[in-house]
Amino acid sequence: MAFTKQEKEVIALGFEFDRQYNHDGFNTKRFSKGDLEVEFTYKGLKLQYFDLTIQEINHLPIAVKELETLDKIINKK
Repeated sequence: MAFTKQEKEVIALGFEFDRQYNHDGFNTKRFSKGDLEVEFTYKGLKLQYFDLTIQEINHLPIAVKELETLDKIINKK
């Protein structure tokens, strides 16, 4: 299977190809790493969406600086 430049960058970060599926005229490729999943959704060859899903995490020890960084990323406007 051929991967796009962005997909290769995600693979280089340690994400693994999970699956590819078609739906409603779109084609989606999913990559996962631990509690993170990213999906590239295309219509034809054009990227429509690049989405992140974070699975529920229970009891994750975290430092205030780490929380501050996550807050900036997840709650950005």
